[in-house]
Amino acid sequence: MRFEHHSFRTAGHRIAKLSAGLAFLLMIGGGWKPAPSQEIKYRQDANADKRMTLLLKDFDPRPMLHVPAHEVPRAKFPVIDVHNHVNDAAGIHGENVPPEEVVKIMDAANVKKIVILTGLWGEKLQGVLDKMVKGHPDRFMVFAQIDYSKIDDANFAEEMVQQLDDSVRRGARGLKVLKDLGLGVKDKSGKLIAVDDPRLDPIWEECGKLGIPVAIHTSDPEAFFKPTDKHNERYEELMHNPTWSFYGPKFPSKEGLLAERNHIIEKHPHTTFIALHVANWPENLDAVSAWLDKYPNMFVELGARQAELGRQPRRAGEFFLQYQDRILFGTDSDPEEKMYANYFRWLETPDEYFDYWGYPGQGRWEIYGLALPDEILKKVYSGNAEKMFAQYKGEAAIGSKKQ
Repeated sequence: MRFEHHSFRTAGHRIAKLSAGLAFLLMIGGGWKPAPSQEIKYRQDANADKRMTLLLKDFDPRPMLHVPAHEVPRAKFPVIDVHNHVNDAAGIHGENVPPEEVVKIMDAANVKKIVILTGLWGEKLQGVLDKMVKGHPDRFMVFAQIDYSKIDDANFAEEMVQQLDDSVRRGARGLKVLKDLGLGVKDKSGKLIAVDDPRLDPIWEECGKLGIPVAIHTSDPEAFFKPTDKHNERYEELMHNPTWSFYGPKFPSKEGLLAERNHIIEKHPHTTFIALHVANWPENLDAVSAWLDKYPNMFVELGARQAELGRQPRRAGEFFLQYQDRILFGTDSDPEEKMYANYFRWLETPDEYFDYWGYPGQGRWEIYGLALPDEILKKVYSGNAEKMFAQYKGEAAIGSKKQ
């Protein structure tokens, strides 16, 4: 074998030498010229714009960065996801999933409880409670909502307080307020209902008496209040979801909406408010920090704002350190093992430059891990939520009003 291999190499070597000699004779005789090497130029190609035909939606670069990557399929400590919509009453947040399948995902990820925020009220609320909580009372919690269709009733506030009490008797453990309050809910005259409309005050006050939190979503990302043009960092997201654009005179300003929300938080100091999506200004953590300093009854949660916090790791790390007792873990995403693993990687590791969950849906940037200390992780993952839900007075408070 070795001999045959050696003979082959010898013959090949001779052929190569003959070919090189022939090539040299042809070249000096003018019959052949070698292909010129690529000329390296130091000015940009004047025709570059004509050649750049790749659409933004098809742009999918692969980073050449070589950095450590850690998989975290299971949270280091038990987790409560306080912002979810799985199998909710409205049925607009993803496909229906058998509760047992959701629990299986939760077990794999070390998620001990999921809070389903959009439970509506009455029989629809009861349907969610029966499906999700009845068979798994320690794994799911459901919040109720407000029926704005009765906003013009003379006794609207009284009706809603009674509806809230009924929801709590059925098993609801909080109240969810969607962003349509302030941006979409109108009275019969066509006027937008402000977030701090006084007709809603008795509802916020009742939540405080019952010891249940108000999870409130007010306004939206800052880019949603800007023109949808080449300067908008969420251009693609707004193209896919044009009704999420609130730019223009027919909508209140972002700052105005947040001021209305903060007004009710200040006006009702005995009610706990969860200002969802990092108080809906994670782009401006200085502002959120000032609110947390001013309003002791205000908490924030992380749902669908991993991209915003993850791109500012140093500032976000300071924020978690300073407000570790006021931050709740939430995702606002369908329960999936990969989704939870992505969040855990972000919070637990020092990994650099990786995709946030849903990339590039919210913008074309990468995020960086925060590597939070264990004592902060324990609080954010579940400790803060457990303390908040322990404030529940519920049916005892309802009963005391009747005496």
